[in-house]
Amino acid sequence: MPGDEVYELYIDALTPTTISMARLAEYMADFAELLGHQEHVHFEAVKPGSLSLASRVEPIAQNKVRRRVDEVRYGNGPRAAVKAYQSLDNRLAEDNAVGRIVHRSAKVIEFPGRTRVQERSMGPVEQAGTLDGEVIQIGGRDETINVHLKAGDDVVHCITTKAIARRLAHHIFGPPVRLSGVGMWSRAESGKWSLRSFTVRDFETLDQTPLPKLFENLRAKLAPGPNGRPNPVTFLRELREEQ
Repeated sequence: MPGDEVYELYIDALTPTTISMARLAEYMADFAELLGHQEHVHFEAVKPGSLSLASRVEPIAQNKVRRRVDEVRYGNGPRAAVKAYQSLDNRLAEDNAVGRIVHRSAKVIEFPGRTRVQERSMGPVEQAGTLDGEVIQIGGRDETINVHLKAGDDVVHCITTKAIARRLAHHIFGPPVRLSGVGMWSRAESGKWSLRSFTVRDFETLDQTPLPKLFENLRAKLAPGPNGRPNPVTFLRELREEQ
């Protein structure tokens, strides 16, 4: 339609006649997620030759889509858009292809696909660390107890002893906790690290004081007292003692 802008996803090793409908749908879904604002972004056409998926963006969303694409190009876009970029590049590598997104005849994003450097898989590697999240499940029948921790959008499976599990049970579905212990990590050929297991050795509850309240408390501590401003050395010592 007049005024719409067009973004095209080019894939060099595939054509409209060689790609399966299911695979085409996967590429289209990732492309739509990368562009975002789907109520104002519409499928335009599959062009002949090397596979080219064209989409058109209504004027109302053009600035937002352009900014989203720029952010993805520099690796700091919204999580869903960056994930869509990674998914597209993985699909291209699987299909022995490379790709690019073109807007106004300019390459705005390139996908290395088959040409990207492949790293060797590695692991498992043992690493001490911590996990923050909400305890959503505890259970088990032997000496090893399973603990499920909701950390953001992910659910992490951990194991621990009965003694720690009994203490953790008081915090299930409660405020977030910090689990400390040892994780087993492995790295795929794509370079992505995955946590295979985590053994909980101890935990602590996390302070849920809102950030504005923290600043309010800090300002109160920095306010001049009856004898003027506090000694900075004494102030830092008091802060450490509160930890």
